[in-house]
Amino acid sequence: METPKESVPELKEIKQEILASPIIGKVVKLENVPDAVFASGAMGKGVAIDPLDGLVVSPAKATVTLVFPTKHAIGLRTEGGAEILIHIGMDTVSLAGKGFESFVEVGDKVEAGQKLLEFDVHGIKAAGLPIITPIIVTNTADYEDILVTQESQLNSGDYLLTTVK
Repeated sequence: METPKESVPELKEIKQEILASPIIGKVVKLENVPDAVFASGAMGKGVAIDPLDGLVVSPAKATVTLVFPTKHAIGLRTEGGAEILIHIGMDTVSLAGKGFESFVEVGDKVEAGQKLLEFDVHGIKAAGLPIITPIIVTNTADYEDILVTQESQLNSGDYLLTTVK
C-alpha cells in the first residue's frame, strides 16, 4: 500500500520594492483621509502624510508619468513597476496651480530624493483646504500586498511602504 505523497507547494519568488517618504510630516492612515475616494482605497492602497513643509521628493528611482496642469498631483512609475500617485491636499485642484511649483515634466527620469514639487502649506490652509497628502500605489491589483510604515512621523527618505509581488 503506497502512502500518498504530500503535495509540496511550489516556491514562489517574492519580489518587493521599498519606497521612501517623499514628504516630511505626520503619518495618517489612508482610511482617515478626509476624502471618500482615497479613504475607501478606490484609488489603491497606500498611506497619507500631513506635511510639515512644502517639499515633495521622489520616493524611488522612477519615471514621471503625470504632472497635473495645476501641479497639485504627480504620478511616477518606479523601476520595479509600481505606479505611484502623490496627491497634495484635498480639493487643491480648486487652487488652479496657485502656490504649487513643479520641477519635473512627464517623461523625466528621477532619482530617489530628487525634488519634484513645492507647495505653499500656509496658502492651502488659508484657502480652508486640508493639506493631508495621500501617496497611493494606483496599480495595487498587480501586487499581493502593500505594506506601510508603522511610524507616526517621517522625514523625507524614511521608509514609507513596500510593494510585494
